[in-house]
Amino acid sequence: MKHNYSNTDQHTDFFKKVTIPYEKSKEEVWAEMMEKRKAMPQKKSKVRSLTIYYAVAAGIAILIGATAFMRFYTTTVYAPAGQHITKLLPDDSKIHLNANTKATYHPYWWNFERTIELTGEAFFEVTKGKSFSVVSTLGTTRVLGTSFNIFARGNKYRVHCLTGKVEVKSAIGEKEIIEPNQAVIINKEGKATKMENTRVDHVISWTKNTFVFTAAPLKAVFDEMERQFDIQIVYEQEISGTYTGNFKRGSSPEEILNVIARPFGLKVEKTHQTKYKISKQSLD
Repeated sequence: MKHNYSNTDQHTDFFKKVTIPYEKSKEEVWAEMMEKRKAMPQKKSKVRSLTIYYAVAAGIAILIGATAFMRFYTTTVYAPAGQHITKLLPDDSKIHLNANTKATYHPYWWNFERTIELTGEAFFEVTKGKSFSVVSTLGTTRVLGTSFNIFARGNKYRVHCLTGKVEVKSAIGEKEIIEPNQAVIINKEGKATKMENTRVDHVISWTKNTFVFTAAPLKAVFDEMERQFDIQIVYEQEISGTYTGNFKRGSSPEEILNVIARPFGLKVEKTHQTKYKISKQSLD
């Protein structure tokens, strides 16, 4: 007897005879798929957390960099020989620099700390506010709101108070508080001496281009002339004596030198456009 099978019947018989083994049930496979699906958003969350972490770290680094820039960025004001300069500070305080004077400060940190480093001589007009400090090698001067003059050249340090109160502290810790018409002098050893009834108007006369001296060493007077006129003075011999008087910027330095030198038996000779030689006059 002959059997006729279609292709469909053949396929059906084949699959009835073949058994495909499954290690997991339908429910187990479905549960595993759901667990994997739940795990996928956690990977995205981890990536998002890392992104936030790096963003915060970058922000902190930028903040630290900006703070360091504000703290250490420095402005330097220099008045060369023969010049006076007035500088308006960030809080509208004023500093008047005498010739051959340098002042440095941190403008972007000024609201946090009003501090100036000074070498030379300057007159300050300080607006009221928190502590204002001027630092030099031999001492530190602190005020709240006042006007005062500081001379800080070499081993000499002098502070004169015009208005308000001024605290002066030497490098070794000696401290004095002065009021108008008082002064503090600090020597090279750090010893602070308070002076009463000083002529502050004479001290700050340089801000009006007048230089007043009372029993000042003659060499100190000539040193001031070098600064104010940007000249060089050489000496054939050591000079001594004290001078009381004054001179003004704008006058001829040669004429001033002759007026000062003559009473001391000294002769002034111009050797170059900006150089002068001082020697003792011969007795002949």
